[in-house]
Amino acid sequence: MVNRLSRVRRGGALALTTLLALVVAAPTAAVAADRPTPSWASLAVSRPLGTPLAVSPLPAELRFAGSGAAWRVWYVSTSWRGGRTVVSGTVSVPTGRPPVGGWRLAGIGPGFNGTADACAASRAGMPPFARPFVEALLAAGYAVAMTDFEGIGTPGPASGANGRAEAAALIDVVRAARRLAPVSRSWVGVGYSLGGHAALWAGSVARTYAPELHHLGTISLAPVTQWTRQFAIADPDAPINPVVPYLARTLTVTDRAHFRAADLFTSRGLELVGLAGRLCVADLAAVASGVTNGDAFRDPAAAAATFARLLADEEVPVARYPRPVRLAHGTVDTLPAAFTELTAGQLAAAGTDVEFVPIVGADHFSVLVEATPLVLGWLAELDPAGAAPAR
Repeated sequence: MVNRLSRVRRGGALALTTLLALVVAAPTAAVAADRPTPSWASLAVSRPLGTPLAVSPLPAELRFAGSGAAWRVWYVSTSWRGGRTVVSGTVSVPTGRPPVGGWRLAGIGPGFNGTADACAASRAGMPPFARPFVEALLAAGYAVAMTDFEGIGTPGPASGANGRAEAAALIDVVRAARRLAPVSRSWVGVGYSLGGHAALWAGSVARTYAPELHHLGTISLAPVTQWTRQFAIADPDAPINPVVPYLARTLTVTDRAHFRAADLFTSRGLELVGLAGRLCVADLAAVASGVTNGDAFRDPAAAAATFARLLADEEVPVARYPRPVRLAHGTVDTLPAAFTELTAGQLAAAGTDVEFVPIVGADHFSVLVEATPLVLGWLAELDPAGAAPAR
């Protein structure tokens, strides 16, 4: 067992409430998508997981520098409700000829940008601070398969912070990539922020959910973990604190909470709930600026207790993961690096091969660029022989 929790890399704040708005979403009705077929549900039920139901070339403005072929793909996955669903994402391969056995493959869980279809990475593209990270993976010879997550870019309710559905969406976009491009069956899960939460969940279930694939390990950057502690810091029950916009959306899901939204929210809060289903993170944060918990909730303490209860089951599993886990977090990130270090310690105590590296001086955004050399080294460590034969 590897338990290296003190190695340091150098890496530049963001209010915690704003950060939670970036990473905490929940099931919400999605806007109608540019869907390639009139009947998602019937196709999803009758096709194997990971089957591409529709494929189109990725628009030039969304392509990564250094990519060869690149596609937007709609594929079959498992819903947060347990049945089949359709999820969108992208698959990009490096330029040139693939090596024998296919391109090495990274399954990418991106950071959260909102639950509206327009916020999906396959539509809006990756933010400027994140693009160089993905482009470095392509330059290193990795194909990248990136999920939008359930209900973001496709009709139906979004999974939000649901570990099982996040994991399914990530693993199934890897399956879809195998059907589209000459890529290896070996893959590494790589995630950032909420996508880091997804990558950890995927690492815990990959062997049983997709035994035909060869999962090599998990790399998670600035992941959202330790939900209870996050909320203790955010103090969401304090009436004078700024509201977390996506908290409002999370608490409206009757399938999980079993209550009437009007019982918890004021008219201003219900307005935010509606906007959270239509706006991406930056626009929603601007609209919610100056709104307090007291403005949005009838009883902020009751709302906070409900929110914490909803997320209790979404904590990353503390167990012995079958494959190695590598974690990095910026030391000046207002999503505390100490929580990722705590998660690393819990996984190590459970028997997981885990390494945690604090990125000195990096915040929640700059950590991607600052950690890129470290991630490339981890990828080489997890797959030293290169791609396994495609089959």
